[in-house]
Amino acid sequence: MRAVVTCECCGHRQAIARQIVRPELFNLVCHSCEGVLRVEVTVGDLQAAQHATGKKTQPVAWV
Repeated sequence: MRAVVTCECCGHRQAIARQIVRPELFNLVCHSCEGVLRVEVTVGDLQAAQHATGKKTQPVAWV
């Protein structure tokens, strides 16, 4: 899945450059105001993205 994150401070939207394939939590620096954003991708987010695109991928499992 690809994701677009909106900064809560300035409203700048930016795309995550890498593919997201499993639930994870990471930090991202806003390209506009340089604020630190906490990004959390859940199993539900991944399932919603799969449903929206109609693509089948490997099942997601917590490790």
